[in-house]
Amino acid sequence: MRLILKVFWVVLGLGSLGMAAQIHVAGAANLTKALEAIKQAFLKEHPNTKVYLSFGSSGKLYNQIHQGAPFDLFVSADKKRPMRLVEDKITSHAIKIYAKGVLVLWSKSRLVPSLEVLRSSFTHLAMANPMLAPYGRASMEVLEKLKLTPGLKPKILLGNSIAQANQYVASGGAELGFSALSLMDRAHPEHYYIVPKEYYSPIEQALVLTNTGGKNSLARAFEQFLLGPKGKVILKSYGYIVD
Repeated sequence: MRLILKVFWVVLGLGSLGMAAQIHVAGAANLTKALEAIKQAFLKEHPNTKVYLSFGSSGKLYNQIHQGAPFDLFVSADKKRPMRLVEDKITSHAIKIYAKGVLVLWSKSRLVPSLEVLRSSFTHLAMANPMLAPYGRASMEVLEKLKLTPGLKPKILLGNSIAQANQYVASGGAELGFSALSLMDRAHPEHYYIVPKEYYSPIEQALVLTNTGGKNSLARAFEQFLLGPKGKVILKSYGYIVD
């Protein structure tokens, strides 16, 4: 009987380890490159584990989690949606700001020395949907600041996420687009312009563990890695502002 119980607890323990050896992370689209780099660095310290990344607009990821999607960690492009998960009692964990995002105006085919290119001749301007993505909201704030909204509104192409807005520019569907510095090709800085911070509200990006993630030691470890010195170095290397 003791032997049977011993085997039972060993098997149960192995099962628990197996469950904790993988996590699912929901990341805002501006984090596509940075979060992948953080994942690879994390896996070097946690071999034989799996980290699955899913990207989309913060609004869509919020809705998925609200509807029961099995994510362990939500790494948003804003702090509003993680906070709403707390307020709606979808999670009992505290939100944590990990970085501030940097907005850019860019083009695949043109030089972008300043925001004055928005006054030049072009057919389409791509940006993320302001209702779904904080970078889209910031983009509209820039147009309002420059008093260009009425004239440019017919030219705006909205993407469901910043990744889709970037695709419009990359494919030639839009000559200009607003994006995140974290997604730019640093080898060609002449094709993007960093929008001065006084043109838009700070893009404070926050994360939060889900209730499922809070029970997963690997999810908690990944959160701490992202917030820690190594995670901060990687985020800075992709252009984020990190305290």
